[in-house]
Amino acid sequence: MPEPAPPPPPEERDSPHARTLAGEAGRSKKSTPPAAFEPVLTPAFVRVLVGNFLFFMTFATFFLLPIYIHELGGDDQTVGLVMGVSGIASLGGVFVVAALIDRLGARFFSRVGFVCMTLVALGFSHVDELGAEFFALRIIQGLAFACGFNGNSTLAATLAPPSRRATALGFFGISTLTTHALAPALGEQLAGLIGFPSLFAMAAVFSAIGCVVTWPLTEPTMGTRRERKSPLSMTTPLLATVAATALCGVSFGSVMTFMPTFVVAAKLGPVATFFISYTSAAITSRFFVGSLADRVGHTRIIVPGMVALSLAIAALALVDSTSQLIAVGLWFGLAQGVVFPTLNAWTVGLGALEQIGRIQSLFNGAFNVGITLEAFLFGPIVHHFGHRPMFVAAGAASLFGAGLFSVAQAAFARLPAGQSATSDLEPPAPGPELGG
Repeated sequence: MPEPAPPPPPEERDSPHARTLAGEAGRSKKSTPPAAFEPVLTPAFVRVLVGNFLFFMTFATFFLLPIYIHELGGDDQTVGLVMGVSGIASLGGVFVVAALIDRLGARFFSRVGFVCMTLVALGFSHVDELGAEFFALRIIQGLAFACGFNGNSTLAATLAPPSRRATALGFFGISTLTTHALAPALGEQLAGLIGFPSLFAMAAVFSAIGCVVTWPLTEPTMGTRRERKSPLSMTTPLLATVAATALCGVSFGSVMTFMPTFVVAAKLGPVATFFISYTSAAITSRFFVGSLADRVGHTRIIVPGMVALSLAIAALALVDSTSQLIAVGLWFGLAQGVVFPTLNAWTVGLGALEQIGRIQSLFNGAFNVGITLEAFLFGPIVHHFGHRPMFVAAGAASLFGAGLFSVAQAAFARLPAGQSATSDLEPPAPGPELGG
């Protein structure tokens, strides 16, 4: 029986069997911090950040689409159908992208997303009645989102130094979160001045500029053609991590979906109060939490962060004043800023470099599945029992996710040295190299 393969040298740490410590590529399983950190904000990475910000400035402008639907004579049921069809298209598109992204490249899907998002926004600027065109554009927009977001996030993950991936993905998240506040606020003012068709035309300019900014990007070498086609096995570490991510999506989505009606029903003041406090804390935390996670190890951050997220959501059941709403909003935002970039970095690090696109798409898909499911799971609870019991149940989902991640972490620790967490195969014994 051959002896186990020796540990790979540092220059081989990105091989499929060497990169086995999630989010901390190139380290041993003892999670020893690197002596020095590589820079994150390289010119190529900054291009991705700027491009993603502009992509989401276009996308987030359409958060105002329900108002335009009402202006065109649509009712709330029509709003739900129009907005929902995009989410379903996006969810389906994520898994198509996941199957192809490592073969065609993240840059390909990023470009498709930018171009289609621009064309859809221009299309909406010429539609002035509710009909088949409205639904068709929303379907294409959902697919454009799946292509663009997964392409951009995969580029961010591959361009980031493995030892600083949590930091890098925290910055990437900021480029998304800021648009959630900025685009609707700016769009609402412009819509009142120039109308929605002109607003949508202006929104198209953002993604068009983003396309120009990111077009010159090149991707790191993602392995040979054969390696890019290597199957992605749903091993216990990966499966448990994906399930934990979906449960976090359920918890997070419940707050995003039901917070507006909860604030109004409980008479807690403006709905924006919660979202401003949440967003400010989430953005602020990403400036330092990613760096901390990269230093001390992702696994030391994720479970406490999930527990904090669970408790923050459950604490909403006790809120009965505006000051308490602000406090819990800050708590929720801080926990969200801790969990998601760090969990993302861990998940991406489970596989080999040539599998990053599929894993990143799987991570995004799992989170989106959770957000999609939460309305079906918690809507009946709100209807029959009210918002407060629902928040307790949503917090429990995140707590269960923390337990599943602990399972993933334990299963990962039991892997033989050098075995990939995305493959059922044992690492091969070293053999003679062929070729000169």
